[in-house]
Amino acid sequence: MNHLLFADIVKNIHSQDIRNFVNACLKDVPDDFETIPASTSGKYHPVEATAEGGLLWHVRRACWFGYKLITACKWEKDDIRGDIVLAALILHDISKKKDYAKYWDYINHPKTAASFVARHKNLVPDKVFKLIQGCILHHMGPFGGKFFKKPMDKYNILEMMVYMADYMSASKDLKII
Repeated sequence: MNHLLFADIVKNIHSQDIRNFVNACLKDVPDDFETIPASTSGKYHPVEATAEGGLLWHVRRACWFGYKLITACKWEKDDIRGDIVLAALILHDISKKKDYAKYWDYINHPKTAASFVARHKNLVPDKVFKLIQGCILHHMGPFGGKFFKKPMDKYNILEMMVYMADYMSASKDLKII
């Protein structure tokens, strides 16, 4: 995948370490990420996300919502928490595939994505990596698989922001002008 498709979002990450980590992860993403839909059923995503390139559209939209949440907390200016949220949102669906042999594989995509980013964990401090990875793992909130779902009151603020941005991006009834 062309990692520069996210350059306009990555530039909002102030930490050079986190930017390098995100770019390294993106360079490993298969090329079909740019063309596959975020959802084939259309059950949970708007029509734009079900079209060719829908996954890219969905992730960019999630980042837009995430940046709005970051700004609401005044984390957009050199705050590591905002960097972690943006990094996790860019990477949260990087392991989605065009076709899944089993529904179970689709449900486990947060776990697969969390493993995928571990290839480059040496690029960021361990605590930062664990926070990013936790946000990726729990990005589906209460809709996640049984191995990575937890009660909502156990989510930290960063996981909650990533979940909410992803949820809003997948919402059919939200239109962005």
